[in-house]
Amino acid sequence: MESVTNSIINVGVNDRNLDLFESQYKVPDGMSYNSYIILDEKIAIFDTVDGKFGNEWLKNIEEILKGKNPDYLVILHLEPDHSANIKLICEKYPNLKIIGNMKTFMFLPQFCDVQNEKIEIKEGDKISLGTHILSFIMAPMVH
Repeated sequence: MESVTNSIINVGVNDRNLDLFESQYKVPDGMSYNSYIILDEKIAIFDTVDGKFGNEWLKNIEEILKGKNPDYLVILHLEPDHSANIKLICEKYPNLKIIGNMKTFMFLPQFCDVQNEKIEIKEGDKISLGTHILSFIMAPMVH
């Protein structure tokens, strides 16, 4: 884990054993699954990681949160290599609210069944975490 700033921390994991990204692009140094936490009055987690790294990712989160509960999971990318642990984090933190767009919530049931409250955002919406303000723009097909 590394800090981007004092309040933004990378809790993602690295897969050093993966040799091909999407089974076609060589990645000699492996692959990183990015996930971040913003610590503020409200705490937001951004994306999850590949399924085989769920326990390591959850341990990273718990180490940063030090017993606090996150308020939001922001789903930016719904492909399984970035979102396979949505159910895991929702089970761990049942009061966690999921933030995503209409397409996110349309496709989410294909990946997992979660009962957490959902906040549907649209282009230009903003959510305040305290000193940090999340501003949402749509960027479809950007990996």
